[in-house]
Amino acid sequence: MSTIYGWAGKILRVNFTTGAITTEDTLPKYHDYVGGMGIGYKIIWDEVPMETKAYDEASKVVIAVGPLTATGVPCSGRTNISFLSSWSKGYSIVDAHMGGHIAHNIKFAGYDAIVLEGQSETPVYLKIEDDKVSIEDASDLWGKGTFAANAAIAKACGPEFDVATIGQAGENLVNMSCLITSVGNSGGAGVGAILGSKKVKGIAVRGTGCVRIADAKTQKELCDYVLRDLIGSNNNHNVPTRPQSWAEYTSTVKNRWQGGPGVTWGKAPGGAIDTGEQPSGDINRIGYRATKGVFDYSDLAQKYIVKSGGCASCPIRCYSEYDIDVLAEYDLPTKTSNTCAPAGSVPTGFYPEGIHDFKDEGDAKIVIGQYGSRVLDDYGLWCNYGNISREFTYCYNNGIIKEHLSEEEWNSIPWDLMKDGDPRWLDFIIDAIATKKGEISRFGEGTLGLMAAWGLDDSYLDAVDSQNQNVGHNGYPKHHSSEDVWQTGLLYNIMYNRDCMVHVGTNFVRSGSPFNEVIKPVLEGYFGEGCVDAPKAYTPINENKVKLAKWCFLQKQWSDMATICDWVWPMTLSSSPARNYVGDIEVDSKFLTAVTGETWSQDDLLFAAERVSQMLRVMTAISFKINENTDNLRTTHDVFSAWVFDKEPEFKAFEEGTVKMDREDMDKALTMFYEAMGWDTETGIPTRATLEKFGLSDMADKLEEYGILPA
Repeated sequence: MSTIYGWAGKILRVNFTTGAITTEDTLPKYHDYVGGMGIGYKIIWDEVPMETKAYDEASKVVIAVGPLTATGVPCSGRTNISFLSSWSKGYSIVDAHMGGHIAHNIKFAGYDAIVLEGQSETPVYLKIEDDKVSIEDASDLWGKGTFAANAAIAKACGPEFDVATIGQAGENLVNMSCLITSVGNSGGAGVGAILGSKKVKGIAVRGTGCVRIADAKTQKELCDYVLRDLIGSNNNHNVPTRPQSWAEYTSTVKNRWQGGPGVTWGKAPGGAIDTGEQPSGDINRIGYRATKGVFDYSDLAQKYIVKSGGCASCPIRCYSEYDIDVLAEYDLPTKTSNTCAPAGSVPTGFYPEGIHDFKDEGDAKIVIGQYGSRVLDDYGLWCNYGNISREFTYCYNNGIIKEHLSEEEWNSIPWDLMKDGDPRWLDFIIDAIATKKGEISRFGEGTLGLMAAWGLDDSYLDAVDSQNQNVGHNGYPKHHSSEDVWQTGLLYNIMYNRDCMVHVGTNFVRSGSPFNEVIKPVLEGYFGEGCVDAPKAYTPINENKVKLAKWCFLQKQWSDMATICDWVWPMTLSSSPARNYVGDIEVDSKFLTAVTGETWSQDDLLFAAERVSQMLRVMTAISFKINENTDNLRTTHDVFSAWVFDKEPEFKAFEEGTVKMDREDMDKALTMFYEAMGWDTETGIPTRATLEKFGLSDMADKLEEYGILPA
């Protein structure tokens, strides 16, 4: 075989029913699907009928990485996991996205994907050391949390192995469950329970090989260029929150570049470290920029921060690592680490009567938030981007929990711990949900499962209520939607079967750069006049907004195919005043060309991403036909929750000062987006001509077989 560049070259298959362990070549079969999500979708489509239920033996999990991962490309440490949903409307294909270091070891072991098939009769874990692959007994690990399980497997296999495991939530087939690598890098969307149904506790991977790069000199030059001239902080926010002497601008919003003079890692070994200035162009200071705990918890976090951590190949270091010594007074672990939703809003949502300060004014959020994130991760319980605790607050405040629990169960619950703001309440409530103890564990079934069990109708999904952030009727909440990116954000939020995890828009909207001086001219230079709106100054839909929406949608798929981090990529804006803050949205295709030795333009990249987007849409359409008995995604899947239009009644849509949307305008926007994607405007389903354009005629045939191919 000629030398392969970028790709590892093999796909590993493990069947837990038969014990068979086999490999196949990645290329050429999966070349057009690139990697990560693309390989996952192709395998699921070819091998898992859409009639399959998530917990069936025939269900498969595809853990896949892309050609840029483990090549040194900045922020390329991601892993994509594809499988059929156990909880969202239609039970169609979903993805989990996991950081950490395990993606690199998968590549170094020689694999672009690991396909987990069948079901074991007893608990096992998968051990991979290059081409030595074995199924190991995990009976003594079943029932343990992810932290203990990861540590035990690492001890058994060796310190050079990366390990990922499920917790009690996955073992007990809790729909809201995840896979955890290390001590907090999480892949969610219910993958923990799919692995639990297969009796797979986790995987351990060690790779001693390498990834070959076709043009290492150009790749190194591109890395230097990105670090020197383009990259900012977490979410690629490109100007600092605190004034710095070199910086022309200081952030106009609360952004994620929080480091700066006077911002410290207060518990760093050897004494506090001042993060100082981090000038654009100084690649050795990038790791001080995020200091993410300050974004999550305010300046008080500095007291507890030990350092910043992050994923392989990432200079950003967006995980603040903490030592929350207050927790020792409750005989609880003090070392914690997390970022995003579980770091704050999710744990505090389990305290509907409020949280209370411990030592310092306002410290309850960080104490409860960090301990809660630790317990969630240890049990492997997924938060559904905050829905799990928002639903808890809503149901508690409205008497729904008390209505549906027996008197005996209600009285057995230590409500005083919750009312007192005691962190040990989290041990109780998360354990109850993750181990299915009592009726209160219904919160682990997901939004739609909870609604069905407790008789909540669709008005719950439409209500103008701070606890309701469901972006549609499919069981998941918004993820930087219209409140950030006007019609564009709302369009791509509704395209998935879980929260969209699209950060492409919010990366520039919340970048901190001034709108008129930077954001507007840079984005209009890419996508044309009127493609962006200033915060709370929205305008009606137009073609360039739809162009931007499609680009954001495709870029998300591309990130999960190349397995690069879309909290940073694409490089829309720059941190460099010398560049007038103009980014480079073609640098990822330049990387792909240098790494693989093939010529990739940005159009080629987006074409590949659109192929995978069409696959997502077809699998969603077929799943909805099977499980919802509908031939129309526009009227069933792509339904916007009413609160998007009914919020802030004192304003009319498009008045300055509001983020509410207009129904007729969004209906028009949806039609325009369908047209841009090549979908039938009545049903939202891809046409045969569109699918054949992307080499997906077999998908068109299957739509026709189900009677839902547009005429």
